[in-house]
Amino acid sequence: MHKIGRRAAGVLASTSHWVERAHMAYSFRGAARRGTFWQRHSLSLVLAAILIVQTAIALWAGHTVWVGEQEAHGVELVAGDFWVWFIWEYNISLVADTFGVILIVLLSKRLEEQDSAESTHEQTGGEDRS
Repeated sequence: MHKIGRRAAGVLASTSHWVERAHMAYSFRGAARRGTFWQRHSLSLVLAAILIVQTAIALWAGHTVWVGEQEAHGVELVAGDFWVWFIWEYNISLVADTFGVILIVLLSKRLEEQDSAESTHEQTGGEDRS
């Protein structure tokens, strides 16, 4: 092998080593293929239902608060103004928190640490829980 070829091979091997090390900590699993639809997606569906219910409650309560504030200040009730106010209030409070929880839970379902008990179930004879 030529001197340049050996050097290039060494650089590639070194790069490959660091890429492998970067991916050693966590791996991304695909969606589970076993079980019923409900077993595979129940957590996601429950979280989506909670978000929908929270949104409906926030809409009802927000409208009540907004109408009270407008009447207290003697301001005319305009539906467009309510929607601007509601979207602003809703986005800065409820969505950010709920989205954060959903993101953490869904990523936790998919990420597993390599060499952990969850990822070595084949070697230990355990069943796959996903």
